[in-house]
Amino acid sequence: MSDFNPPLPPYPPAPTAPPVGYVFPMTFGQILDRIFRVVRSHLLPFLAIGVIPIGFLIVFEALIFGGLYLAGVFQHPPAQPNIAAMLWITVPASLLFIPAMFAMYGLYYGASTYAAVQADNNLKVTAGEAFRHAWSKLGRYVWLMVLRSLIISIPIFVVAFAVGVGGLLLGLIPKGGNLNPAALFFLIPLFILFYLGAIVYAILMSLRLSLAFPACVHENLTAMQAIKRSGVLTNGAKGRIFLVLLIVYAINYAFVMVLYAVGLFVFAIAALAGMGHASLSSPVTITLAVIGVLVVLALVLLWSAVLMAAYSTAFAVFYRDQCLRKQGPPPLPTAAEV
Repeated sequence: MSDFNPPLPPYPPAPTAPPVGYVFPMTFGQILDRIFRVVRSHLLPFLAIGVIPIGFLIVFEALIFGGLYLAGVFQHPPAQPNIAAMLWITVPASLLFIPAMFAMYGLYYGASTYAAVQADNNLKVTAGEAFRHAWSKLGRYVWLMVLRSLIISIPIFVVAFAVGVGGLLLGLIPKGGNLNPAALFFLIPLFILFYLGAIVYAILMSLRLSLAFPACVHENLTAMQAIKRSGVLTNGAKGRIFLVLLIVYAINYAFVMVLYAVGLFVFAIAALAGMGHASLSSPVTITLAVIGVLVVLALVLLWSAVLMAAYSTAFAVFYRDQCLRKQGPPPLPTAAEV
């Protein structure tokens, strides 16, 4: 572990706490309330930080579609696409996307986690400060992203490869090329079990590594030290972390459904109001449609940034709460201190 381990400022005192300032680990409801309050009180910096991953994906996809357009994929009338040109565009772009994605998400998670930890400590932080911190330790945060991805994905790929090899050895694809019904009958349950096991393993390991970024940011740990520290902190807390993340996801799902229903309702009203009065190709109709699409897109992007901020804040809140549970609350102040 690193020698640098700054003390954690106390939470706002609970109403039943004996002396003012004494700290207890929070209940499940208090954790949810804390996440909501932190996100709400520091919404603007979180939105500014959330622009990075969203903007990166938009720019990258625009470059891909632009390259495919130059290759003749979207020409009208349809023309024979230039396969060689498409490969020269898509293959290097795909190879470039992986390291660019790790770099972008390393920068984002470093900045968002720093902002969440600072906000949870009741400290003001700007998006610029968060990005400067993340940029100064970009290599560490990118490597942490890579290690987390490898820990979660490599065992799944290894087991998938073993299942595939086992299927070949059992005669699922014999020399004649015809499927072996008996082998297929036994392998289908095996594939289902592997799929379910892979999901369970990915969830458990994601929960085990969920506090790696807060530990790395707050305690100035290396990537491997942060992974070990997260394993210690999440011991006994994976169920509560999973339930909180599930509630955040349920809130997101409900919001998306409401947005979808409102969008359909507005579209139906506009269609009925304009029926027989406006053509689909008229400038007014096109302008209103473009405005509507831009408004919906802006809402989706803003909500995505809020959702990512909620997850980062949840991990920061759980990090400090687990530190209190593992290290114990601070000692009671003496009579002279009170």
